[in-house]
Amino acid sequence: MAVTATDTARDLIGDALRKIGVVAIDEPMNADQAAAGLRALNRMLKSWQNKGFCTWAKASQSVALTTDSSFTLNPARPLEILSCRFTQNGVERPMLSFTRDEYDSLPVKTSQGTPTTFHYDRQREDARLYVWPVMASVNGETLEITYTRELEDTTLDAPVDVPGEWYDAVVYGLAARLADDYTVA
Repeated sequence: MAVTATDTARDLIGDALRKIGVVAIDEPMNADQAAAGLRALNRMLKSWQNKGFCTWAKASQSVALTTDSSFTLNPARPLEILSCRFTQNGVERPMLSFTRDEYDSLPVKTSQGTPTTFHYDRQREDARLYVWPVMASVNGETLEITYTRELEDTTLDAPVDVPGEWYDAVVYGLAARLADDYTVA
């Protein structure tokens, strides 16, 4: 993502406030307006992410397999696992996703074999990926995971985790959210 030093949350919030006529084109927003705008911006981006709009937030990671049935995903705590592939000797095999109920209904979670299914358990602090069956022994096998990463809250003077082609959507979406707070009709 190419971001310039001027593409900050402060800039996008100021543009949104100007769109709804709260701040004049030649004046800066005050601290209260900036703080309210920042809260609204962070909430809006989280909401968009939960609705699947943040298509730029896809990432991947590799997890070295062990003989364990579950793995903590670090450093990422993915919002959603899009795909998981078992990789052995350079060959990737797609795995099927289990729901929590499907995983819980497995009678022997430590059955040994080549992992064919996974269950992702995203908790507030940690993220655990469960595989089934588990490896009896390992020799460099990995799980290749494609996921939607969580957008982190931004600060006023930091670049926003949004590609430039989405700036208009952010400004107009934020203006619509802020219009209610400033009773703009």
